[in-house]
Amino acid sequence: MTITSSGQQLFTALKQTTRSGHSPLVLTVGQPLRATLRPVATVPGFLDALDVTLLTQWRNQHVKSFLTEFVANEPQTAQWLSQSVHSNNGKMLFMVDTPQGERVGHVGLGFIDWNKAYGEADAIVSGGKSPPGLMKEALQTLMRWTRDVLSLKILAVRVRSDNSAIEFYRKVGFEEFKRIAIVASAESNGVVWREDPKAVAAVAYLVYMQLKLA
Repeated sequence: MTITSSGQQLFTALKQTTRSGHSPLVLTVGQPLRATLRPVATVPGFLDALDVTLLTQWRNQHVKSFLTEFVANEPQTAQWLSQSVHSNNGKMLFMVDTPQGERVGHVGLGFIDWNKAYGEADAIVSGGKSPPGLMKEALQTLMRWTRDVLSLKILAVRVRSDNSAIEFYRKVGFEEFKRIAIVASAESNGVVWREDPKAVAAVAYLVYMQLKLA
């Protein structure tokens, strides 16, 4: 068994065993403790209702940060978690919980290619109540766990060029290595941005950044 296959098995096991009110993994953030990271439950029938509510609210607060722009509702979010996220062996979300029990944001992993030991930070959203620097420290904690435990060696992120979060990712330790033009198209449920390298005078780009983590 390779190291990355062992990490993949752990990743899958965490998704299959996380339930509302029960998390087989808790990652600690900060010394002294500032927060903990716990996997968001995605097993159908065992979702955390408050997680679903907050994920919906926070996404709607940051609509313009995503490549798919639409107004979410809780049934949609629940379906997304229990179907799209749960069945994706390269995606997982973690809720950021304070020691006082307040949920202040979420961080995640996505686009994992286990064969290439590659993964990306994904779905990084602050709920607006996180103390200064906490989301940065939370993401750095997740990235170290991803590297040291899941054995993913190439860690990246992709972000819209018109998203002020680019500066946040630079502070975390990500460095830009390419950008590709993106164009918007209206669809029945909102606006979707897609890569188009041939676009002329594009109004936005998808910026790819790689992590330099000590």
